[in-house]
Amino acid sequence: MNITERQKKLLFIIINEYVSTATPVGSKKIINKYMKDLSAATIRNDMAALEKEGLLEKVYNSSGRVPSVMGYKYFEKNDISSIDEDIEIKLKKIFSNRNFSINDVIDSSVSLINETLKLPSVITQTENDELLKRIDLVPTSKDSALVILITSSGDVFKNIVNLENEKDLKNLSICIRIFNDRLIDCKLSEVMDKVKLLKSLIKEKIINYESSLQNVLEKIFTFDKKIKTNVKGQYNLLSQPEFNDHKKLLKVLEMLENTTVWEQIAYNQHVRGGSTTITFGESIGIKDLCIASTEISLPNNKTQISIVGPARMDFSNVKGILDFIKNEIEKYWKKED
Repeated sequence: MNITERQKKLLFIIINEYVSTATPVGSKKIINKYMKDLSAATIRNDMAALEKEGLLEKVYNSSGRVPSVMGYKYFEKNDISSIDEDIEIKLKKIFSNRNFSINDVIDSSVSLINETLKLPSVITQTENDELLKRIDLVPTSKDSALVILITSSGDVFKNIVNLENEKDLKNLSICIRIFNDRLIDCKLSEVMDKVKLLKSLIKEKIINYESSLQNVLEKIFTFDKKIKTNVKGQYNLLSQPEFNDHKKLLKVLEMLENTTVWEQIAYNQHVRGGSTTITFGESIGIKDLCIASTEISLPNNKTQISIVGPARMDFSNVKGILDFIKNEIEKYWKKED
C-alpha cells in the first residue's frame, strides 16, 4: 500500500468520523476539527490519492468521502484495539459476581454489549465433549444392524451398518460388549482414539478384525459436532442507518438465524487460533455488514461471541471488548476448575 504517514492519519480520521456520524466526510470538516495547519487543496489531494488506492470512495451527490471495504480492512489491521473504560468497569463487575456460572457471565456480558454498542450479538457454542453413556446393537436383518449410541445430554446417534454375513454380526456384538465395558463415560471427541487402543484386545476375540470391522467401527463412532446459536438484541439493527432499507434488514435478520453462517465463522475462527477476527459482509453476500468474533475455550465446549453491525463498526473498541471478555472468561473458569 503506497500511502504516506499523513495520508494514513487522514484515512484514520475519516474512518473514525464516519463511524461516529455515518455521513460522508469532507475536507472542510477535516480542517476545522483535525488538520487546521493544512490547506483544503492539500486535504483534497490526499483524499484523491486514498481514493485511487481503493481506501476511500466518493459518494454520489456529496463532496465528502466514505471508507471502502479495503479501507476498513487496512484500518482494522493497523489500528490498536482498546476497550472503553466505562465498559471495562461494568464487565469487571460482572466477572466479580461469584454467584454467576460461566453461562451467566457470557449472557450478562453479551447483554452489556447489546445495551452499550446498540448492536446485536450471536453466541455460538460448539459442543463436542459430551460423554458416551450407552451403546446398543439391534439386528435388523441377516446382513445389517442398527447401532444406537446415547450421550450424557440424552442425544441419540443411530447408524445402520451393513454386514457381510452372520459371523460379522456376532463379531460386532463382541465389540459392542467390549466398548460398553471400556468406553462408557468417555468424551465423544476421544472415543476413536480409545477404540484404537482397544485394537489388540479386540483382535484376541475376533478373527480378521482389520478386514471385516474397521470401516464399520469408524462409521459407528463418527459424531457431528453440535452447534447451538443464540441471537440477542436483533432490534438494535433498527438504530443503524445502514439497515433502514427493509430488504437489507430482512436479509441481515435471516443471516442472524442461519446456523450454517455461524458454523463457518466458528470454523474460520478456530483455524485462525481463536483470536478476535473481523468478517466483512461481502464474503457472505451482504454489503455494508461487519461481524467481529472471538472464540472462548471452555471445559466442555468452544463458545464464540460475535458482534454484528455496519461496516463502519468501531473496530478498536469492539476488538478491545471481545479480547477482554475472552481473556477474563478463560481465566475465570480456570480458577473455578
